[in-house]
Amino acid sequence: MTALTPTAPTTAPREHEPLSRELRRELKKVQPWDFPLLAAVVLLLGLGAVMVYSATINEMTQLTGDGMGKLKTHLLHMSVGIGLLVFFTFFRYERLKPLVYPALVATVGLLVLVIVAGFEAGNARRWIALPGFNVQPVEVAKVSFVLFLSYSLAKKGGRIRQFTVAFIPHFMVAALLIFLCLFQPDFGTSVILVILMFTMLFVAGTRLSYLTLFFFVGSFLAFQAIASNDMRLGRVMASIDPWAHRMGRGFQMVNSQIAIGSGGVFGQGLGYGGQTITGFLPEGETDFILSVTAEQLGALGLVFVSFLFSMILVRGMKIARATEDAFGRYLAFGLTLLLTLQVAINMLVAVALIPTKGLTLPFVSYGGSSMLMTCATVGILLNISRSHGLKTVRQYAPEPEKPAPAPKTRRQQQQSRFSLKSSKRPKAQTLDEVLR
Repeated sequence: MTALTPTAPTTAPREHEPLSRELRRELKKVQPWDFPLLAAVVLLLGLGAVMVYSATINEMTQLTGDGMGKLKTHLLHMSVGIGLLVFFTFFRYERLKPLVYPALVATVGLLVLVIVAGFEAGNARRWIALPGFNVQPVEVAKVSFVLFLSYSLAKKGGRIRQFTVAFIPHFMVAALLIFLCLFQPDFGTSVILVILMFTMLFVAGTRLSYLTLFFFVGSFLAFQAIASNDMRLGRVMASIDPWAHRMGRGFQMVNSQIAIGSGGVFGQGLGYGGQTITGFLPEGETDFILSVTAEQLGALGLVFVSFLFSMILVRGMKIARATEDAFGRYLAFGLTLLLTLQVAINMLVAVALIPTKGLTLPFVSYGGSSMLMTCATVGILLNISRSHGLKTVRQYAPEPEKPAPAPKTRRQQQQSRFSLKSSKRPKAQTLDEVLR
């Protein structure tokens, strides 16, 4: 098993030394961020805005209220999300290290607050109402948990093969977050946290025997959690045969399948589709936005969406493999895995292969907390890619060695003082100045 462990750079980075003309020329060839990743996200954001409007505009919304109400809110969420994406693109990811434990404490506080003072919707208490905005703490919990795992695994290094080092601290944090999520209840987020921990420990080099033991224990606990809860058990039974429960717990899955099947190859067109217009597909703008896309844009629309998410997965893993810093490498891998898990679960729910989880489709679905955190995630990935590009320039295009200047005579020193005062030479650029 090959651990996701960084290799030491061959040359030490020099961040504040002046750049030669040759190095500046090489620097221009390096992309300041990952353009394919950024392009995929921008296309998904644009498609999401179109599909949210197409999923919510119908005769009922036109008669009872503002037909563009949710679109306006979605555009506001998207604007703030783009702002976070830009901010984290230029915010050095190394500066996140001192914020790991404060973010974890704040996350626990938010999860406790939502249990005490959150409002209930759809038989779950997952949101905190703020003026003009609702916060879903589990979205923050996913990112903060990845930050914690990345920082902890990078700090432990080779000691990660020890059982007490690999499992005790990470399991305690995961158990606390999962315990608070199950109180809401949010079983889907709990599953994501477990998969994140299991996979990141695996790539860090933890012994496979420990992971196997953890897998069987976790599977047993998950089975008990499902079997002891009527709602979870009912959703599992409905996912096995949704048509037998089409008027109950299988209602969403059945209508989702109808919407996907009725789209055909080319779809019924934007703004059309029987399941969407009639309202038979609940939560079409959030959990089942993929079904709306299939109904209106057809199989070609699904292929396009799948291609864009595949691009995010490939570019994210490429960033993780290319990053030399241990923290940045684990962080890029964990954030990419988090996005991929949410996409995979949402798609599997849409085609009724797994029970409904209440997870949105990143960048596409309507939802403020999800939009903000996923955009921040991509911003961090872009910053890691940007930092690696600059280190590559420093490594493969080093500064040429300059001969030591000969000692000046007293008269030459006086002449140089007069020439410095009279001349207006441009100031030497550093890497930080070129970046700006």
